[in-house]
Amino acid sequence: GKAIEELYAERLEKFYEVLAYHYSRSNSLEKAWRYARLSADKAEGNFSHREACDFYKLALGLLNKLPATAENKKEKMKIISLIIPPLAFLGFPEESLGIFKQGEKLSKELGDERRLAKLYNAMGLYHTQKGNPQLGMKYSEDAFVQARKNRDIDLMPPLAFGLSIPYAQTGEYYKIVDIAPDVIALIEKAKREADSFSMGWNPYSLICSFCGHGMGNLGAFDQGKAFLEKAVRNALKMKDMTALGLVEIQYGRFYLVKGDWRASKRRFEKGVKYNEEAKWVFGSAVSLIGLGYACAMLGDSETGKRHVEKGVEVQYESGVKAFLSMAHSYLGWIHLDLGDLKSARILAEEALRFSQENNEKLIEAGSWLLLGTILGKAMPLEITKAEGCILKGIEIYKELKTKANYPLGNLYLSELYLNGGKKEKAIDNLKKAEGMFREMGMDGWLVKAREISERI
Repeated sequence: GKAIEELYAERLEKFYEVLAYHYSRSNSLEKAWRYARLSADKAEGNFSHREACDFYKLALGLLNKLPATAENKKEKMKIISLIIPPLAFLGFPEESLGIFKQGEKLSKELGDERRLAKLYNAMGLYHTQKGNPQLGMKYSEDAFVQARKNRDIDLMPPLAFGLSIPYAQTGEYYKIVDIAPDVIALIEKAKREADSFSMGWNPYSLICSFCGHGMGNLGAFDQGKAFLEKAVRNALKMKDMTALGLVEIQYGRFYLVKGDWRASKRRFEKGVKYNEEAKWVFGSAVSLIGLGYACAMLGDSETGKRHVEKGVEVQYESGVKAFLSMAHSYLGWIHLDLGDLKSARILAEEALRFSQENNEKLIEAGSWLLLGTILGKAMPLEITKAEGCILKGIEIYKELKTKANYPLGNLYLSELYLNGGKKEKAIDNLKKAEGMFREMGMDGWLVKAREISERI
């Protein structure tokens, strides 16, 4: 180790990993953990998330061998803060919770409330990705309320982002829209749009994207698009591939709701590109799944099916349970379009099971609509059962206040009643759907409604 330090003093960065290796096997543990941390920082800068995690864990283990002074504890807390982003990229491997618990204990011993709040935020993300968004919210909500009360500019952005993910998973977009504009305005006033707030990615871009997508679900598409454009501009300016990957996912999903499937396809294609560059496996999976559904809505169901199936395969590799229900729901709609009612029904029931297990209410609502539509095409026609499913989906949409989704229920009810020979009910529901589609500028869905109108 000493020889390398002397020989290559002017380009030592190339040798951090070798130095960490040698010094970790010596009595110079102080040098060992520092080189391990430098190796981890270098790996994360190159998007080598697994390597970064391994070196951060090595640094942590080496610090644990040194006397537990206050300074030692602070260094351990810094490393635990730094390991959060790569753990998130890897879908929070099982050792993540143990690391967070160690950080919780250290934060309390040091009386560091700020680091404890950020750590709880990470624990919230962990539980959300593992399929328990309700528990995820609990870790961040109390901390956010306190930070908002104090107008704490350093804590509000990370906590707002941490809350946006479980709120999106449960479909409670009205909660995102309640907190996000205030945080965005605060960041803009402080001129800190470029700040990472010690998160490893740019929260301003991400919060803007969640806010924009949320407003779209609530039916305010023009306002939502303005926030999404802010998100894209800022992430591009920062050249933040991670932020760009997630922003494009939100933009793609925004256009799926609006019914502009060509724009959605373009956004998801960018999402695939950026997430692959950032080596974010889960992001790549969600982008592929969204891309597949957009292709299917444009009439290319076979290509759509391939993309969604590939996305599901990649998601299982990532170890993230969140939003598997969405993939099954999308595949169900695609199989329905291909005329495979048996597979469509199996997938619809799987989507319902996943969404209910993970409390993904918005996806559950869409899965009820899917199941009702399948039953409405089956022979013999199960019109009463199908009607009950679609009405259940509409009821959930109304609980979630996702105005843009209400007319979808009316659209599918209209088709169901038409298939069942109930022409007056079909016309009544179709008028409701057309009126709302027109009001919100959901032109793609308006075309779908006119296709049913022509049949009537």
